Amino acid sequence: MIKTNNILILLNIIFLLYYSIQLLIFTDEFSISNLGAYNHAIAGLSEIIGIIFFSLALSLIIIIKNNIKGQIPIFLTIFLIQLLIFINFLRYIFTNSPGETSIETITFNAFIFFIGLIVSIIFLLKNFKTLKQF
Repeated sequence: MIKTNNILILLNIIFLLYYSIQLLIFTDEFSISNLGAYNHAIAGLSEIIGIIFFSLALSLIIIIKNNIKGQIPIFLTIFLIQLLIFINFLRYIFTNSPGETSIETITFNAFIFFIGLIVSIIFLLKNFKTLKQF
């Protein structure tokens, strides 16, 4: 059970670090290819989101070293972020209005967030009792 939990947490860490790196290191390229435009406001918001994703990934690394017991707030936060961003991407896909970027890019990002969402759901369902304990 601990191995499975660690694998599920590691998948979420990889997911969060992937987007964190994209948002922090490749801010300009990410903004242009995924948002279709670049300006300082978009870059600043992208970097803030990248910092949030990086912080969540670090939290999960610390949780792997310690214990998942009582850590439901962080896992629910990650789940809700993934869910809301996935729903937002679906909105663009179903309305076929990707804005300045391509529908393929939006679909790819929606797929990645969907995979992260599935991993989070499996983890939450598998460990809900342990996560609630304080």
